[in-house]
Amino acid sequence: MKNSVLITITTLKGSKQYTINQLLKKFILFFIFFIFIFIVTMFFIIGYLNKLVDEKQKLIIKKEQQIINLNKQKEIEINKLLSQKNLLNKKILDLEKNITLKQKKLDEVNDKIADIEAILKINTPKNIDINEKIKIVKLDLMDKKYILNNIPNGYPVEFKGITSNFGWRIHPMLKKKEFHTGIDLRAKLNTPIYATATGLVQFARYHKTSGYGKLIILSHNFGFQSMYGHLGKIIVKEGEFVKKGQIIGYTGNSGLSDGPHLHYEIRYLGMILNPKYFFKWNIKNFNTIFKYEKKIDWKYLLKAIKWQEKLLQLQ
Repeated sequence: MKNSVLITITTLKGSKQYTINQLLKKFILFFIFFIFIFIVTMFFIIGYLNKLVDEKQKLIIKKEQQIINLNKQKEIEINKLLSQKNLLNKKILDLEKNITLKQKKLDEVNDKIADIEAILKINTPKNIDINEKIKIVKLDLMDKKYILNNIPNGYPVEFKGITSNFGWRIHPMLKKKEFHTGIDLRAKLNTPIYATATGLVQFARYHKTSGYGKLIILSHNFGFQSMYGHLGKIIVKEGEFVKKGQIIGYTGNSGLSDGPHLHYEIRYLGMILNPKYFFKWNIKNFNTIFKYEKKIDWKYLLKAIKWQEKLLQLQ
C-alpha cells in the first residue's frame, strides 16, 4: 500500500502484520476514549465539589440565621429586662410615697395619742413605741371589762365549728356568688343563743327581704350592732334591754337556709366587720383586736370610752 509502512510482529503463536495507518487509528481511538473518561470523571468531580460548596453555603446560611435569631432573642430579653427595671423603679417610687404617707399618718397618730394623754392626764415615757403608747392609754382591768361588756365578743352559741366564713362565696340556696357578711356557726335546732354584749333589742321578728328569716339585731354602745339570723325562736322583744350572756333566742332554719345554723354578724357605724376577730377576744388577749381589726379607729373609740367612764364615775 502506498504511503504505508508494513510492520510484522512474530510470536510463538504466529505472525501479525500492522500498518502505520492501523496503529494510528487505534491510538486515536484510545486517546479519544481516554479524553472521554477524563471528561466524565471531571464532570462527576465538579458535580461533587459543587454539592460540597452548596452544603457549605447552606450551613453558612443556617449559622447566619441562628445568629440573627439569637440576636433577636437577646434583644427581646434586653427589652424585657428594661421593662422590668422600669416597673421596679415605679414600684420603688410608689413604696417611697407610701412610706411617706405612713410616716405622716404615724405622726398624726402620735399627735392624737398625745392629745388623749393630755386629756386623761397620762404620763408616758418619751421615745416609747407607738404600740406601747396605745396600750398605756388603754387601760386597766376595769376598763377592759367595761369594754368587753359593751362591745360584742365571744361566741353567741356553743362553738361546734364554722359552716361558712366571712367573705365571697357561692350562696348555698341561690347558687350565685355573693359577699357573705357574717359567719355561719354550726348548731343543732333549738341551741341557745347568747347576747355577745349588753345592749338594746333593735329588731326581733321575721325579716321578709333579707333571707335571714327570724332575725334579732342588738344595738350596743359606741355604734356597734350584732345580728343573729335563721332563728327558730325569739324570746326577746324590740326595745328590751339585754345583758351580755343573756339568752335571746334559739337556733332554727328559717329564711334562705339549707340547714339549722346561726348566721352571726357584727357591724360598727354601718361597716361590716369580720366576726372571727371578736370570737376569741377576751381579757387575756385583749390587745390582739387592735392588730387584726383595722376598720375601727380604736384611738377615738378608746377616747370616747374613757370619757363615758369618767362621766359615770362623776354620777
